[in-house]
Amino acid sequence: MKKNIWGLFTLILLTITTQASAISHAPDQSILTSEQEIIRTHNTIKSVSLRMNLDDNLHGIVVSKVCSFCKTIKITVTPNTIAYNNNVKVPLEEAKSRIGRYATIIYDLKTKNVSAIRW
Repeated sequence: MKKNIWGLFTLILLTITTQASAISHAPDQSILTSEQEIIRTHNTIKSVSLRMNLDDNLHGIVVSKVCSFCKTIKITVTPNTIAYNNNVKVPLEEAKSRIGRYATIIYDLKTKNVSAIRW
């Protein structure tokens, strides 16, 4: 049984290394170029102590920092913001209970609107 498992792992490793070397060597010494570009549309703030104001109409502001050395930013909470508790969608009103506690804020970089609040 051990020999079968060892043989399987060896086969997988050989397959991976041959694929990697086939990709790394371009045919005819040509240079491979990629037309793909990574576009960042959202950013995340992991807040240890959430500072947020949220009114009864579910509009508000989150004041936080992306890092400890970064400047403070203000991002807007709208009724379109989705709240998650342990990966389960919950009403946005429950986010009020997270004020002063841990939460992860996901926001749009262009509009500065909060897309989701997770805890």
